[in-house]
Amino acid sequence: MRKIINLYGIIFVLASSMVYAEAEFDFETLMESIDTNTHNLQGNIASKDSAATIALAKKMQSDFKLVEGFFENRGNAADAVTDAKRYEDMAAEIVKFVEASDFDSASTKAIEISNSCDDACHDTYKPL
Repeated sequence: MRKIINLYGIIFVLASSMVYAEAEFDFETLMESIDTNTHNLQGNIASKDSAATIALAKKMQSDFKLVEGFFENRGNAADAVTDAKRYEDMAAEIVKFVEASDFDSASTKAIEISNSCDDACHDTYKPL
């Protein structure tokens, strides 16, 4: 019996930490940050600042991963989950383009992220 109680205790602690991890960010603040970063990303690309562009694109990948998790947990938002995954992939493409010194393709992709974000979830899910 004691082993069962310990097992349930471990499960509770693990579940609690997952809930806490999900609550570690404010969604509205995250979305504002993503909006700002999409514009900053375009500026970094225009100035051909490889290091800053790559760092920001990688940050955006992780931010879009949080957005993906938010909408997965929310439910009833499969399109938002799909879009977030797509934006993660686009940010990864920007990293590859910049690493190859293809700033024109990186710029096109950054503009695509910005335009897509504005046309996707914002119309459907704002305000939450």
